[in-house]
This record gives sequence, C-alpha cells and structure tokens, in this order.
Amino acid sequence: MMGWTIATFTHRGRVRPANEDTIAIDTRILTGDMSTPVVMTTPGNGCLLMVADGMGGHAQGAMASRAVLDYLVAAADRISNPESCAAAIEEANQHLYALMQQHEAALGMGSTLVGAFLSPTALLTFNVGDSRCYLFSAGRLIQLSHDDVADEGSNRSGHRRSHAITQALGGSSFPIAIEPHINVDAPLKPEETLLLCTDGLTDMVADDSIAHALNAANDPIRAVRHLAGKAFAAGARDNVSLVVARHCNARGSS
Repeated sequence: MMGWTIATFTHRGRVRPANEDTIAIDTRILTGDMSTPVVMTTPGNGCLLMVADGMGGHAQGAMASRAVLDYLVAAADRISNPESCAAAIEEANQHLYALMQQHEAALGMGSTLVGAFLSPTALLTFNVGDSRCYLFSAGRLIQLSHDDVADEGSNRSGHRRSHAITQALGGSSFPIAIEPHINVDAPLKPEETLLLCTDGLTDMVADDSIAHALNAANDPIRAVRHLAGKAFAAGARDNVSLVVARHCNARGSS
C-alpha cells in the first residue's frame, strides 16, 4: 500500500532562548532544537501529523505544547475521525486547565494546534490558533486552516499586523471552551504537498516564497531545508517548526 514521506524540523530560531514548539508524527513526539531535518516514511493506511506552538514562557510554553500533543496522540483514533475530532481537541484543552491546577507556575499557559490525518479516502485537517496548514497543488498554495487572529489587516509584504490570537488551547487563568476548525477534503494526490507550520515560518516567509520553495523541491526534506533556510535568513525571530508530507512515489520521494 502506498505510504507517505514526511520531513520535519523544529528549532528555537535566532532570537528566542528556548523552543516552545512540539511536533507529532503518528506516535512520535519531537521537541527541542534539531540540527538537521528528520525524514521518515509512514504506512498508507493513515498518518497523523500535528504541530503545537506553546505560549506562556519558556518552560510553560514547552509544557503546554507537549501536553496537548501527548494527549492527542493517545487519542489518535478520535482525533483522526471527523465526527469526534473537535471533541478530542476540546478535551485536550480541558486537560491543560487541569494541569494548571496541579502546577501553579503554569497558570495561563497555552498552545496553538494544527494537524492533519492523511488516509487513502480523505484529508482531515484541524486547527486552533494561528499555526497553519497549506496544500500545494497545481502550482497554487492553498491555506486549509483558519487563522484565529484579530482582524487588523496585513502590511505590504503580506504579513499580519497583529499577533494577538482569538483562541488557543489553554491560554487563560480560567477554563474557556474552544471551537476547533475541522475540514475534510479529498485525499492528498501524488503530485500534491501538505505543509504544517507555526507562525515562526509564516511571519518570516511570504506565501509566494513558500510556494516557490515547495514547487522547486523534489522531495519533502529539500522542501523543509529550503523553507527553514528562508526563515533563518529573514531573522528567525520566533521558534520555527514545520512538517512537509508527500506520497512516497511523488517527485523523487522515497
């Protein structure tokens, strides 16, 4: 059965003292600073990809993003089902608030979430906050996720003016329910590419430059290297985390 090639990278960037992001590829959890991208292949029956951008200070942000993905990896059968996906994410949200009660220093910690479940029959995507999911298809970059941000417009380069997000998992001193964005689309085609990333990439690299990098790269690991390189060349002012997925037999993937 056809599978997927996945490449991923996460790093604190050039300015932040620590990396508060977490990545999950199926059951594998990735944190800290990578010196080089990681590449892996997954079976074709299904693949769960998630990226979380922690908030609340070094330890608290890292704790929040890790806790969210630990919870959702354990609930993989529910997060990968469109009927139960939103409920599983809300449970992860409540799990964060429960952790805050146990750790006073963690009060107010929070995390964004963006994810995708790839299967032979559908592409399920979900998000809360401003981490993004893009589909690159037929030369076009299509944003599948919804930005939960204050609507203050964008500057001339296309970057948004405000970094205030309107919802996140946690992020408050008292429990607040969330409304995850859930989308079901046609399954990923062999010639298409999926990108998940935090705002550490999209605040540094414009959409047209992202599209150019995805179009030029023959495989996911080259795409990740190109995109991370662009973010660092632009200053990498925030943690940078991204995941790129393609079919194993697509454009040189193996």
